[in-house]
Amino acid sequence: MKKVAVFGNAGGGKSTLSKRLSQITGLPLYVLDKIKYQSGGTELPHEDYKHAHQQILVTDQWIIDGFGCMETLWPRLDEVDTLVFVDLPLYVHFWWVTKRFITGYFQPPSGWPQNSPILRSSLTSYRVLWLGTSRE
Repeated sequence: MKKVAVFGNAGGGKSTLSKRLSQITGLPLYVLDKIKYQSGGTELPHEDYKHAHQQILVTDQWIIDGFGCMETLWPRLDEVDTLVFVDLPLYVHFWWVTKRFITGYFQPPSGWPQNSPILRSSLTSYRVLWLGTSRE
């Protein structure tokens, strides 16, 4: 296990799990939200994000936490040797997004860029939750 991708729906504990995996294995952790978004929630230009992502992929070891975008997902899946898909019941994801939203006003969520807009980010997480529910 040298190249690990952790992904799944919003509020599933991906960042907590990724951080713990990094501690246990010693693999470097890359949080895509911290790469894709700058302080205050401003999105990095897409080409800069793709370049940063590619620079991670060419290294020998990593844990990548998050989805990013479709354009960078496929090259990551080509390189990965371990996939971790966090798929909990929807109510758990909903509760953990709500908990993060409430506690985020007192302590910034772990793994988020500095000064992230907690309300806007939480509303986006709620919208994303429903996208992950269209399974048959």
